[in-house]
Amino acid sequence: MPLKILTRFSNREQNIIGAMVLDGAVTIYYFSHAMALSGGSSLTSPELGWIVGKTIGLAILMAIILQIIINGNKDPEAADERDGKIEGKANAIAYTVLLLGVVTVMGGVLMGSWLEAAISQGHFINAPFFVFHALILAITASDFSKRIAQLLFYRRGY
Repeated sequence: MPLKILTRFSNREQNIIGAMVLDGAVTIYYFSHAMALSGGSSLTSPELGWIVGKTIGLAILMAIILQIIINGNKDPEAADERDGKIEGKANAIAYTVLLLGVVTVMGGVLMGSWLEAAISQGHFINAPFFVFHALILAITASDFSKRIAQLLFYRRGY
């Protein structure tokens, strides 16, 4: 029954939806494991390295399975002018979201520095572990915004 719902979408839309599901699952997997690490974790901890390695392996395996399920033996569709325009518009939206995310993280780090100087305490947002993960969230939000924009543009027909 759930796969019948996907037949209402074109192959490109199915690939976009599949990529969004995959990215969401990988993001949830990664953050649920990374945030469960001990409080003294850093970007160089072996635990985080194992989580990153397992996440990358899982993402590759899931992407292969997803491509087989969605595309099977179909020949890839040739991209036309409309596809290029849709991708360009979606990339512009994704760029804006990424830029806002990076500026937000930079503002948080700056505010953390000001607060640290004012109250002489370490601030959570300045920890490289936090900044790294905040930037990953900005990249993920950018990717999701691109895919959502693509879906909307394909549904509208331009």
